[in-house]
Amino acid sequence: KDIGFAAPIICRSTVQGRHLISDDNGYVCSALSIDPWSRCCPRTGGRFSCQGCNLDSQCCNSYEYCVSCCLNPSRTKEADVLKLKVAKPVTAGTYTNIFDFCMGRCRHSSASVVHENAYLSDFHHCFLVQQNSSGTNYILTSWLSYHIL
Repeated sequence: KDIGFAAPIICRSTVQGRHLISDDNGYVCSALSIDPWSRCCPRTGGRFSCQGCNLDSQCCNSYEYCVSCCLNPSRTKEADVLKLKVAKPVTAGTYTNIFDFCMGRCRHSSASVVHENAYLSDFHHCFLVQQNSSGTNYILTSWLSYHIL
């Protein structure tokens, strides 16, 4: 018999930064303010925040804000993301959800690095998805090298 207890809410969250965390609901918070039980950020502040992001290039100067901005359904279409390959080989899998896509895309790309140890720009966390001439989606990894050099 159902006694009315709600299922606990558990969030997935980024773990890359020391100071900031982004959860799978699109909120960003300090590492000290994340709920230790649910791993969710407090629902204060803006959801899907693009603080420190260049919306034209879809690149950000912070990993956590890149993930948050990427999660916005008006910027990244889940149906398109779920069709994308994680890597180039034909045998590569696809993303299972939009949070995995955003976490993966917002990590540093080889296209954002020069001399193997320096960034081309402070905006090196990118989630841009474009269409190629055949109309199929692909992830643009060379945006930074093309536009910043």
